[in-house]
Parts: sequence; C-alpha cells; structure tokens
Amino acid sequence: MHRLLFRRHLIAISIAVAACCSSASADDHALHEFTTEAISDTYFSEGAGAGDINGDRIIDVVYGPYWFAGPDFQAKHEIYPPKPQDRNGYADHFFAWVDDFSGDGHQDVFVVGFPGTPAYVYENPGPQHTSSDGAGDKHWEKHQVIDWVSNESPQLVDMVGDERVELLCTRDGMFGFATIEWGPGIQTWEFHPVSPQMTATRFGHGLGAGDINGDGLSDILHPGGWFEQPAENALTSRWKHHPAKLTSSYGGAEMYAYDVDGDGDNDIITSEAAHDFGLSWYEQIRDGESIRFERHPIMGSHPSDNAFGVLFSELHSVALVDIDGDGLKDIVTGKTYWSHHRQSPMWDAGAVVYWFKLQRKQDAGQQVAVEWLPYQAAADPGIGRQITITDLNADGQSDIVLGGMKGAHVLTHQVRQVNESEWLAAQPKRYSGPTIPPIDNAKQTRGPKTKFDDATNSAGDVIEAETLAVEVTSGAARPQAMNGFQGDRWSGDTQLFWSGAKRGDTMTIRLPKTKHDAESDGKMELAAVMTCARDYGIVQFYFDGEKLGEPIDLFDANVVTSGLVTLGTVEIENDRPHTVTVQIVGANPKAAKAWMFGLDYIKLTPTKK
Repeated sequence: MHRLLFRRHLIAISIAVAACCSSASADDHALHEFTTEAISDTYFSEGAGAGDINGDRIIDVVYGPYWFAGPDFQAKHEIYPPKPQDRNGYADHFFAWVDDFSGDGHQDVFVVGFPGTPAYVYENPGPQHTSSDGAGDKHWEKHQVIDWVSNESPQLVDMVGDERVELLCTRDGMFGFATIEWGPGIQTWEFHPVSPQMTATRFGHGLGAGDINGDGLSDILHPGGWFEQPAENALTSRWKHHPAKLTSSYGGAEMYAYDVDGDGDNDIITSEAAHDFGLSWYEQIRDGESIRFERHPIMGSHPSDNAFGVLFSELHSVALVDIDGDGLKDIVTGKTYWSHHRQSPMWDAGAVVYWFKLQRKQDAGQQVAVEWLPYQAAADPGIGRQITITDLNADGQSDIVLGGMKGAHVLTHQVRQVNESEWLAAQPKRYSGPTIPPIDNAKQTRGPKTKFDDATNSAGDVIEAETLAVEVTSGAARPQAMNGFQGDRWSGDTQLFWSGAKRGDTMTIRLPKTKHDAESDGKMELAAVMTCARDYGIVQFYFDGEKLGEPIDLFDANVVTSGLVTLGTVEIENDRPHTVTVQIVGANPKAAKAWMFGLDYIKLTPTKK
C-alpha cells in the first residue's frame, strides 16, 4: 500500500456520512475527509486523467502536456512541449484518458481537444523513457485517431457490450460513438452515427449512456430524449429516438442512467445547464410500454431549491460513484470556474467541489423517499470539464483528480471513525431562509393596450414608474428611453428598467401617498403595464409584503408591453405610503436567462362598495 506525502499547507476539509458497511456496528460513525493538493497552478487543460504511466504499479496523474509521478506527484514529465493556455479563451486540450491503446502493455494517453477538432493518442514510449527520475525522458509520438469529436461531455464507455470502451460523442451534428482499434499499434477509429444531423455541430451540452428500457443494452441519453440501441446491427443502423424533456434548460454535462429510487428501472441523473444552474434526477415512470420522466430538482438557482441551501453554478462535469461504500452511487460535481468567463452567473463565487450522498428512506406505507445529502469536498479548486475518480493510493477509497483553469488538483479521500456528537456536528443543516414561489402556475398574462393622450404622449392619470423611488437587492433600476422600440408604445416613451438581477432578487417600489374616496372604503384595483421581451423573467408581485396573484411570465419574442394587467385588489390607507414589490422567480424555458424587468406605469382605480 502506498501513502501520499502531503505538503504542510494543504487544507483538509472534513465531511461526514454514516458508515453503512455490514462490518460496522450501529454506533459507528465515519467522517469522510478530502485533502486538496495543487499539483499545478497553470492552465493547460479542462480535464485530467490518471493511470500507471511508468509501470511501477502506482497511479500517476496526467494533466495537459505533463504526467505527474505518484505517489506524491512532485516529479512531472513532458508528454509533448508545454504551452500554457489563455484563461481568457479556452484550451486546446479538454479531456485525457489513460489506457493501453497500442496493445504493447504500456499506458497511453488519449486526448480530446476543443470541441469540433480531431482527437489524438499519445503513445507511451516505454519504461526506458518514463522512469520516475526522469532519465531518458522524451516526447511521446502523437497519433490522430479520429478527425472530429463534438459535444462538451464525450465519454469512454462500453456501448455495445464487448467489455471494451467506445468513445461516446457527436460528430457533424449526429449522435453516435467511435469504436476503438485496440492494437497492435495505433490505428484510426470509426465513428458510427445513430441519428441524423439533429444537434450542435461542434458544441452541445449533455450526453450519456445507460440501459433505459431494461433490455440489457446501453442506450444514448441527451437533453432531448434517448436513443434505443437495437438488438442487431447497432454499428450500422439508426437507433430509434424517444423524445423526452431531460433538462429544464439547455443541458449540462455527463448524464447517467441509474436506479435512484430502487424500484428496478433506471432513472437519469444530469446537471441542467453547464454554464448556469441546476442539478436533477429524472424518475422513470412506466405505463405499460410507455416511458416518461418526472423531474426531481436537487439544486437550482436559489438556496431554497436545495433542502440544505447549497448553491453553486457552472456544473460542467458530473461523476457518479459510491463515495462512502454504502452500495449506493453518489454524485460528484462542482463549479467549473470561468467556464464562460464573466458571462456565467456567480462566476466569481468559490469554485467548490461537492459530493451528494444518495439516501433512500422508506415510510410506513413502504414508499421510498429519495434525498441527496450535500458534503463539500473542497473549497476552491474548480472541476473543469472532466472529473476523474480513482483510488490513487490503494487504500480502497475513491479519490478525485481535477483539471481546469485553476490548474490541476488531487483530492485524496480518508475515512475516520468518530463519536456521535462529532458526526452530528458535521452533518449538513436544513435550509430555513427565504423561499421563492413556484412558477408552475405562471402565465403569460396580458391586458388591453394603453390608450394614449397624443398631446402629452402619456397614459393619463397613472403613476409613471420611472418617477418612483425603488430599492433593489441586486442589479440596478433606472429610467430607460423606449422610443427606439417600434413594436409598441410606452407612456412618456420611458420605462423603469431593472437589470443585473438574479432569481430571488426583489425590487421594492415606494408608492406616493394616495387618497381614496369614501365610496371605495379604501379598496382599490392595482394594475400595471410591464415590458415583455426574450430576456425578461417571470415575476411575482407583492403589495405591502402580501402576495398578489400568481407569477407573470414576461417572455416574448418581440419587445412589447403586457398591456394593462390587473394585479389584484388592495387596501389603501389615506396619507400612508405603500409598497409594491417585484420578485424575479424564474424564466420561461425559451427565454435568455438575463432576468430583466421593465415597468411602464402603475394604475390605482377605486372600487365601489
């Protein structure tokens, strides 16, 4: 058994989970601790691999142009001439896998670069050139094995049941996989399309494999559904496509077929948006031969979307592995730092790494409830586009190897038995903070268009929104001229425009003091004209803190007004200011997720007794 030697400055982060192994007593509790070691701070690649490069039976790490010799990863050796990559762009090296592709008994390195470019195998020159002391080092011979690899989550998985891996990817807009020519020597690989041209030609988010229909064959998963592997001619035929909505956005990273709820069929695990928010599992529900999926969010775009308040963005890679040895697979993911530079929400938040423990609980009626318990494995290394899970030091625990814009990191896993109080103190705490109304009942509510007084170019006796005092929890609210938009008219050619917000943020508007007449008894109808556009959000209105109606979806392909929309009946007290609060609660699936809001005017109309 080999033990990693760690430098003193490494930070250990303790995370906890109950020991479920049959050999442990009911009173045993185990803390799972990950120690983070930076083995390179230079951006060379979006991923990192691992394997025994020099044949000494110790796992080494491959990151970009280097392999780092285990067990301490202090000595690095060049595979090809190193060239640091520009963090303001993207690397020419995205993924690395280690295997003996040439058949000579030595571990080679397979590299997939920027999407839509060729992929290569770097052939291991043998132990005389890979000695741990670096003697005789030379650059490895480079072989192009496929001319085009697309999708941002290609994988090496056994697609056709031959007990060897294939390269799952897309090419020229077609889903499929490449069969590998396993030695002797390095040969070219053949891509087998299973679909017509129907996806992104270069990029694309979300891809996976697994048996969906229970026939023992691996199907291909993507955000728009799954391709059923035929019983015959899998390499030469188009596979049947089953459309299904397997993302609430545009798709994330690696997708997995796994029986999450233990009911005997495979569900789907996926991140929702590689450069934004979301992690979910999709429950498979059968009705005879029909298969559909029901989404169960694990984490969203607000702390209240997770039972424990965990929130991070840019889940551009996801791994599935049994971290704690309880027989159930857990999710390993984190933040891909700088994945779209400053374009992604929370781009400057900590580049955390988490694992989510799968826990099943059975109630009195024998119904299984699923929960994912979040534990932080590291605070800030980031995950890149590839997560490699392996046992680096032969201690029987799953370690994590990462590469990305923050360099390369090794997260080494140790287990420590503790007493109950220490174990309980390390458990994730339930979220008890502010929540956001669901958007299930959101509608694209629209009202009659404004009748303008052409002399004043205004809507008459209304409260112009741009004249009001407002407070926002983030972003900025300001008047915006609207006479440049020809699709509609705005009162005074101006609106109150709120931008830079995110889901859950609020804008509170202080209304001017308003007198009601005796006949209305203080009750007035509150209405508003809002702006609709492709980058506007779904909003919830409140009056003096009380919810008004259901959320309103302001998405529209064009820039237009909502017309005068009635928000509800409110009670006005004479000479007392009141507030109207607008909360961003979501966005239409078709919308650009910019969470914008525009308010033209507010109108208060007395009601009669």
